[in-house]
Amino acid sequence: MVRAAAQIFIDDDQGYLAWQAAHPDLYVINAKRSLNPNNLVLHRTTCRTVSGTPTRGSQWTGPYVKICGTRSDLDAYPTARPCRICLGS
Repeated sequence: MVRAAAQIFIDDDQGYLAWQAAHPDLYVINAKRSLNPNNLVLHRTTCRTVSGTPTRGSQWTGPYVKICGTRSDLDAYPTARPCRICLGS
């Protein structure tokens, strides 16, 4: 079985939202554009903080980068901390 690596969305809300709709069971790392390893947060794709309508501003991938994939795809970002809302810690 061939598995795709994580997908990264920068300045591509349309692509991010299409990926999100197609993968409701996967995960998203939300990162500031600097990709500072201390500011990475892991979310379920369906978390209200990374889906629906942006709570800050009008874009998902303007001020932030979305790194999307399976949990094992996202293991490449070990400093990502779990979201307190959707992953409970």
